[in-house]
Amino acid sequence: MILLAAEGAVNATAGGAGFAELLADVASNPTAAMALLVQFLLGFAAGYYMAKIARYIVALVAVFILGALIGAWGVSGTVDDALRRLGRAVAESKDAIMSILQVFGFVLVGPTALGFFVGLLVGVVRR
Repeated sequence: MILLAAEGAVNATAGGAGFAELLADVASNPTAAMALLVQFLLGFAAGYYMAKIARYIVALVAVFILGALIGAWGVSGTVDDALRRLGRAVAESKDAIMSILQVFGFVLVGPTALGFFVGLLVGVVRR
């Protein structure tokens, strides 16, 4: 949805022009071309790095969740009570999770997103 909004913004700024005209505009403006290239490369690096460390991040999150679940279970005594407490803790940390997602929202915009997904693909394939 965000990519569609970005595409609409690009079409609006280019006067409804097609992709070929947009490329011509970028080719005639070296500053815009360099900005697009740097954004793509930054996205590529972020995606490639993410593919390399994804399993470690998943393992770290799993350890924290398991530790929280065992801690809540030890305090409450039953699995049902532990799951209820854990659900409340997740609901309370919703604002923190949303702010983290907003910080990394840059990945969802334009050439950075394309670079991120290409880097992610290359990182997964090159394992």
